[in-house]
Amino acid sequence: MSRSGGILRAAAPVLVALLLMATEARAEETAPKPRKSSTGAVLRSLVVPGWGQFYNESYVKAVAFAGIEGSLIFSASHQHDQMKRFEKAGDFSRERFYRSSRNRLIWWLAGTALLSMGDAYVDAQLYGLDVSPDLSLKNGTVGVTVSCNF
Repeated sequence: MSRSGGILRAAAPVLVALLLMATEARAEETAPKPRKSSTGAVLRSLVVPGWGQFYNESYVKAVAFAGIEGSLIFSASHQHDQMKRFEKAGDFSRERFYRSSRNRLIWWLAGTALLSMGDAYVDAQLYGLDVSPDLSLKNGTVGVTVSCNF
């Protein structure tokens, strides 16, 4: 047996104890975040694209949803204007094309808005959830998992 292996075995319990104390101290330092209203987040997301995500402090998702929903609204409005222009001109084949395109964009907008509202709801429910890798033993129990793959 080497001398360094014996030192490592002797120091291992001390290192584990220090690690556990450090994780417990870090868990005590972080105060729980206040909860967010899931209804408020959904209604915000319904009124203004991305506002529900912004309320939940998910800024990247807020910009993404605002950009996607804003571009769908702009595109549907443009398709509607083109449809009206060809309707007045009497070109009914193009009018049907733009009507179909506008309707498809409105359906995409509705789906994106529902996805945004669902995301805002879930983010509000999970806001303040502690996702830190706390490896300390809270109640002093230890578990073992055994799996067998065939």
